[in-house]
Amino acid sequence: MKKSTLLTFPSLLPLCLAMSSLITSAHAADYSPYPLPGVYEASDSKFERLLTIKANGKFLLEVEEKGKPGNLHTGAGEGQFSDAPGGWTYTEGRCTVSLKRAVAGMKLQAETCASAWGDVPFDGVYKKSSEPVAAMPAAKPAVPTAAAPAAQAMPAAKAATPAAAMPVPVAPQAGLPSRKELRQGWGTVSTGKAGGKLMAVMTKFTGREAQEMTESRPAAAAFIIDSNLYYNEMSPAELAKSPLKMVEIPLPPPVPKQGISLDGNCIFGKQNNLAVVNAVTLGKGNRIIEKPVSAWALDANMQAVEIKPANKVKCSKEDTGI
Repeated sequence: MKKSTLLTFPSLLPLCLAMSSLITSAHAADYSPYPLPGVYEASDSKFERLLTIKANGKFLLEVEEKGKPGNLHTGAGEGQFSDAPGGWTYTEGRCTVSLKRAVAGMKLQAETCASAWGDVPFDGVYKKSSEPVAAMPAAKPAVPTAAAPAAQAMPAAKAATPAAAMPVPVAPQAGLPSRKELRQGWGTVSTGKAGGKLMAVMTKFTGREAQEMTESRPAAAAFIIDSNLYYNEMSPAELAKSPLKMVEIPLPPPVPKQGISLDGNCIFGKQNNLAVVNAVTLGKGNRIIEKPVSAWALDANMQAVEIKPANKVKCSKEDTGI
């Protein structure tokens, strides 16, 4: 009779433990206490909804009512999701947000958050956008003010005249504010074209625009180069992106009883789309006097160059459009 070889329980135990360890390790490698990062949308005919999630679980939830500018309802909240049965949750005070997996994306439900975030409907099934997001829209502004230039500065200005060479391709520039930040915190002075792309001269709000012109000055000014400048018509996913390039327009240091204004649509010889920085003072009879102190243009390499003398640059007060 042929002798059979049997595996007894003690001999199977190490094998089972090894297989169990491998399975546990595989699940641990796939496990994450946070939802998949990215941009999620849940817009409908009445509201635009955007949920931006970072790899560490931090999120920004924004809702805007659609319609003509005016008394439109908006709301926004941010926090960090934590692991919960069946999904993720966030709680602060009475405000609770739950996020669960759904067939078409993520199902979000917010309870008693209206007093803190705004009285708008946040609930919905948020579908992941195909466009990746590099940073949350609430990231730190990348454009330094004239008083405190950052280490990651914009291209330095050079005292030269724009070259007549063929324009080079405009490569995307890292570390810029989102289009939504520009739409909400910047104002457009003029629009035009540069390097085959759309260009706008924009100034950053300070929150004191209603004060006297002789005291008001923007926090920063820049040439904005982008493939599309119609920010008011963009989807939340498009607004989460940054423009292609931003080039600082240097502003003079603050002077008591002197404001700063900018003009766009300016020309000097055959050069156009220049920007002129004006010093604003009060003259006799309380007459507002604007005196140009510098003029700036973009050369073929998308660098800011100063045009001299500034008082020879002619500006139109009407936007010629794009």
